Amino acid sequence: MSALAGFGHFLPDGVLTNQTLAAEFNVDPDWIVSMCGIRTRRVAAAEETVCDLGERAAKACLQDAGITADKLGAIIACTGTPHRQFPGVSAEIQKRINAPGIPAFDLHLASISGLFGLALAHRMCEQWGPTLVVAAETMTRALAQGSRAKETAILFGDGAGACLVTPGNGPLVIRDIQVASDATFSEALRMDFGSTLQMDGRTIILHAVRKLARAITELLERNSLQVGQVGLFLFHQANLRLLERLMESLKIDPSQCFINIDKYGNTSSASWLIAASEAKAAGLLRPGMKVVIAAFGAGLSWGTALVEVG
Repeated sequence: MSALAGFGHFLPDGVLTNQTLAAEFNVDPDWIVSMCGIRTRRVAAAEETVCDLGERAAKACLQDAGITADKLGAIIACTGTPHRQFPGVSAEIQKRINAPGIPAFDLHLASISGLFGLALAHRMCEQWGPTLVVAAETMTRALAQGSRAKETAILFGDGAGACLVTPGNGPLVIRDIQVASDATFSEALRMDFGSTLQMDGRTIILHAVRKLARAITELLERNSLQVGQVGLFLFHQANLRLLERLMESLKIDPSQCFINIDKYGNTSSASWLIAASEAKAAGLLRPGMKVVIAAFGAGLSWGTALVEVG
């Protein structure tokens, strides 16, 4: 058994508006909202690195959990936009928070690595102790590496989120977690070296809705739950239209979902962690509540988790 003992997040001050993007691509700002539901995105400053974002989210998480870095057993850094080939983001965060001598490694997967990191931490923490999962992304910088397509440029923002996974009981007990991958359509979401992100939006939405709907249904069935018994759904904030299709497919009431994509855009692997951190800070995680976490991303990969608030 393991538990989520704390959350943290950090969002840079820069803001990218629909008006700016509309001028760049010669479209109407309302078209952008109609396509993805996003109104603003956060953008890292020129001097800010993905490690800067991750460090601040990590420190906020440790403070929320009431633990110091010297008590950590491991660090997992999750990102699709690392600042260099190696050493990774995990090494820089380990140095900055002063937690030497423990395993620290990166998961290089866009969008889904935050949930894969949680699944690994769920298993690892029993052996290594409290495991810090940090997801940080500078997606706007990645999209500036080549010719930009409006269909992807309108989606992404920068940010970081983190959680601390501890063995045994805790504030939010992890009751079930499953992750999976199928590379059949892996080329539909990719970013080659020196190039910008390439995405077949129709394929991604189709497979994301189908695979997440099936995975969430199976998660609920394994745990003898109905959709209506879930107090909160924390989804990867990919695209509001995708989330609306998923909610319609599963008959989820929109009031059961925490949505912040309209403010921050798609922050890739950090998105559900930012959402979880904000939901906790807003007092939305009430005692006894069942919380479902679900994400989809590169690979193509997906996963779900069931958490119960203590």
